[in-house]
Amino acid sequence: MAYNFLAWMKVTETEDMKMMNKRAFALFAVAAIGLVPTVQAQTYPTRPIELIVPFAPGGGTDLSARMIVPFIEKYLKGTIVVINKAGAGGQIGAVAIKNAKPDGYTIGFMNVPNTMMKPHERPDAGFTINDFDPIANMVFDPAVMTALPGSPFKSLADIIAEAKRRPGKITVGTAGTGSNTHLDMIQLERAAGVKFRHISYDGGAAPRTALLGGHIELYASCLGDVQRFKNDGTISILGIMTKERFPMAPDVPTFTEQGFTLYGGAGRGLVGPKGMPGEAIEAIDKAVQQALKDPELIKLTNDIALPLVYMGPKEYGEYLQSSDKELAEVWKSSPWIEQKK
Repeated sequence: MAYNFLAWMKVTETEDMKMMNKRAFALFAVAAIGLVPTVQAQTYPTRPIELIVPFAPGGGTDLSARMIVPFIEKYLKGTIVVINKAGAGGQIGAVAIKNAKPDGYTIGFMNVPNTMMKPHERPDAGFTINDFDPIANMVFDPAVMTALPGSPFKSLADIIAEAKRRPGKITVGTAGTGSNTHLDMIQLERAAGVKFRHISYDGGAAPRTALLGGHIELYASCLGDVQRFKNDGTISILGIMTKERFPMAPDVPTFTEQGFTLYGGAGRGLVGPKGMPGEAIEAIDKAVQQALKDPELIKLTNDIALPLVYMGPKEYGEYLQSSDKELAEVWKSSPWIEQKK
């Protein structure tokens, strides 16, 4: 319409018409200038953002990301594309996040302790926690121990009794060496004075499938990975590593109730490569805050027992640093040797 209006002005010939056209053009120019602030109002994001998930599709980290991302997009008013870069227990994806251009258009999903443990296990991991800018924590998923409903294991007492009868023989699948599920299994071994046969997978989906297929006897997991399977009767949860019974799974006894004062789980949040623009961090953080309060998301996460826990950039950064120090001490005091599936 603007082009046709200007073209029409050029064909006029009378002085009166020329004067009218000048006034009209001036008004048109003012109106056009007035549009500029509206066009420039949203400075970030102006193109899709890539979110790197360092684990395979179907596991707890991936499911958390894919469930929450649409709500972040809603409040960010932008597009976020989830990209799975699995391998080496989160190491490959973490390196990809670190090496991304720090322009705010590549961010990553950080899993504590799974991904963060890798630099302590492997000096050549290619990243440390200091290579990332914290954006926001979104989830803390409590640890659980699971079995098949038809197995002889109905409680932690059953597991410990059998582990003492068959030392080093009971197979326990985890999301990977150094994952929170592996560390949670180690906690139980130490507290009970037993030894399991650790079977390491890459992410939470594979060991869950292995348990369902009868290839392993137990699966050290997070609640969000197995709650829907508990609800349909295909997996039994024998204990949860929270201080008190968890509101999303009130019928599951705690480890403490069963004689083991142990706590564990996985923190999941967003980070970016070091040097991200403050504008981008602030915008994503604000959208995360709004997303985690959205009634629709709250209902969806409640349905699968995925606990939403928000921390902003400063608090989340402090949490990552303190967790990193704890993991360094765990590795220093008790390094492990990986057993492949």
